[in-house]
Amino acid sequence: MDQLTSKEQAALRAKSIAIIGAGPIGCYTAHLLAKAGHNVEVFEEHQQIGNPIQCTGLLTADFDKFFPDLKDQKHNFLVSTFKSVTVKTKNKSIKIPQKEYLVCRTKFDQFFGKLATKSGAKIHLNHSFRRKEGNSLIIKDSINKEEKFFTPDIVIAADGPLSKTAKAFNIFHKLRTNYYGIQAVVEGKFNEDNFDVFFGEQFCKDFFVWVVPESQTTARVGLCSKKNSKAIFDQFMKKHKEWTIKEMQAGVIPIFHNDQILQSKNCFVVGDAAGQVKATTLGGLIPGLRAAEKLATAINNHNYRSYQSKSLKIRIELQLHKQIRKVMDNFSDQDWDSLLTLTNQQKVKDIMSQYSRDNPIPLITKLLIKEPRYLKFLKHLF
Repeated sequence: MDQLTSKEQAALRAKSIAIIGAGPIGCYTAHLLAKAGHNVEVFEEHQQIGNPIQCTGLLTADFDKFFPDLKDQKHNFLVSTFKSVTVKTKNKSIKIPQKEYLVCRTKFDQFFGKLATKSGAKIHLNHSFRRKEGNSLIIKDSINKEEKFFTPDIVIAADGPLSKTAKAFNIFHKLRTNYYGIQAVVEGKFNEDNFDVFFGEQFCKDFFVWVVPESQTTARVGLCSKKNSKAIFDQFMKKHKEWTIKEMQAGVIPIFHNDQILQSKNCFVVGDAAGQVKATTLGGLIPGLRAAEKLATAINNHNYRSYQSKSLKIRIELQLHKQIRKVMDNFSDQDWDSLLTLTNQQKVKDIMSQYSRDNPIPLITKLLIKEPRYLKFLKHLF
């Protein structure tokens, strides 16, 4: 028998893969797997990738470090680049130099959709996961009003915080809780080089408020809370009658749970479906995209169980964020003022300009070395 070529060997190893959800995490996973030769189909319940918008779209500059192949393609979705963030409490305000990217979430999502398609993945819009029957997935085609059966080798749940797919495969963490976010696009006057965050009981007791300019005349204003998000948001907006609301957005954001299992038989979870979200800021784009790379590597190497172990560093970082969130949840206004006083030192700002929240281990380590008085806030852990 003639020896198989490398291309023929790869074809024999190729798997049929169904990805539920065409958000950036699902589409990036599709891109990485299709590029490796797998037969990838992505099912998205909405009629357009990137809508509805349920995210502010802030990325730390570490996006460039984690995804060097993508950093030169930011022009496809970049809105602006911030030089600093102003942190405000009831009594204090400090500015911290920090490079951040603001992206158009519609263009961002569609960029990854095009990336997946170019690599050979097939994206089916208006197709939603309905249920699982045996080894088959039942997908509803909302245009033709019919149900279709798919029996893939591998299923990837990338269908968000309430993932029906993860639930169907008994991989959805039953103790998971969520934040409820609300955001408005408003018109007003803003500094497009800087965004603001507001901490404290008078703003949002269990999270914070953000004002992220898109330009000198528009900004994304929002907050998250475990309850009463709309009421808290309305209260904040009453203090800013100079702003005019042009558009409202809302969404559910999961809280990371360290016991989340990432695989059940032939089903894997990634992104919001896996709760891969930073508890401090509820940002999940960079952790989710990093996890997508770990998952694709595990599948491409035919070592599926390694996804859990390869994701260990991400899990440790997310657990650190969760511990910091626990501390912050117990802060009083006096604690916030004290935190800002310590942070408003040049030696601290220098560290914060070098390390982002997407690389929290060296950030926290160096902050504690330079300013050990941060340790006093650990009392809120217990």
